[in-house]
Amino acid sequence: MNTSAHNSNSWNQDEPSLASLVRPMRAELSETTEGWCVEISSLTPCAAMMALAREDLLEKSTILSGGGASQWVACVHGPIELGDAKAIVHEVEHSNSPLCADFRMQSIVTTNDGENVKAHVRNYDDALTLVSSAIAQYANAVLSHFVSPPDLGLVDSLLERSGTISIRPIETEIFSTFADVGISTSGPDQPADSMMIYDIHSDSWHGE
Repeated sequence: MNTSAHNSNSWNQDEPSLASLVRPMRAELSETTEGWCVEISSLTPCAAMMALAREDLLEKSTILSGGGASQWVACVHGPIELGDAKAIVHEVEHSNSPLCADFRMQSIVTTNDGENVKAHVRNYDDALTLVSSAIAQYANAVLSHFVSPPDLGLVDSLLERSGTISIRPIETEIFSTFADVGISTSGPDQPADSMMIYDIHSDSWHGE
């Protein structure tokens, strides 16, 4: 991404780019019979569950977790009896729609490698929250300091095009006051067709 401001504000181009050391990020969103499924690379299960954790929800919820072929964490509204827990565990291990196990289950995050997650959520905003958190985590790795997640409306405007977004370090440019993040909505191997600007001083994101 090139603008006239880049020439005067860019960091020393002879220095190694931090972005080149960061993993690409990809998110894919799809609708299910019970809500939404979002698959995200470069987001840990812990980070995903922390993004979904709301104090008002956690006070009245039960958190279940399990291991095996994949690790998972689920948030269920209200208390859970042993029989309900067993049914949830069975669905997680054998179903492509684990939210069907209990209508009170609000979200479940699974991973096979500890670095990429698949999450099933009932609320669309929760799906957007996960993608927003992944974008912030990517920018945090690039800039080496805390970055607030972009607004959900900005993330929604990107995902509504194809349901997927891909961010490659080679299409991320860092300058003295902002970062220019190129985003592809056409596939991980396609060039960026959109952009987001992160303003370093105000800790805020802006679309094109």
